[in-house]
Amino acid sequence: MLNLIIFGSPGAGKGTQAVLIAKKYNLNHLSSGEILRRELNNIEFGKKIKRYQNAGKLVPNNLVIKMVEEEVTKKISGGGFVFDGYPRNLKQAKALDKLFQDKNLSINLVINLKLSEREAVQRIMLRSKTSGRSDDNLKTIENRFTVYHAQTTPLLKYYHQQKKVINLDGRLTIPEISRQIKQILTAYKKTN
Repeated sequence: MLNLIIFGSPGAGKGTQAVLIAKKYNLNHLSSGEILRRELNNIEFGKKIKRYQNAGKLVPNNLVIKMVEEEVTKKISGGGFVFDGYPRNLKQAKALDKLFQDKNLSINLVINLKLSEREAVQRIMLRSKTSGRSDDNLKTIENRFTVYHAQTTPLLKYYHQQKKVINLDGRLTIPEISRQIKQILTAYKKTN
């Protein structure tokens, strides 16, 4: 069973690539952002989530971990997973490892889309014209990068130590990145 994480800064194209990978390889696409946006309508969690998102802050670990674990458990029999925007920090990564270990699974690869902050901000500002997302504004974007660098960057070290990280140039076009990912996954499947 193939289980992947698509990693990268805000605006690096994680969601786009995760959707393409999930479709091509028949994987479950788990986007923490999508799960959180869906839960905005939940009476119990909606107001809390919106408050964090609008401030450009990450939703607390215990809430995100619980929602992701429920999604994984619901979809576990449907094949592998491609995670997009999750895990975002070491606590979430360790919770995912424990969940997978309990189910005799593991994360196989972490594909890291590298993109400069300047280029990422330009992309997000372009996206903001059509996305309708309340978190696509300059002040919130700046907060998201501060949080990203402080909390999420250590994940690369964590997965590097496990020899799972493959870096790709996030400046490439969507089809070029997809082609490189296909080559990586084809090579991985041949050797594992």
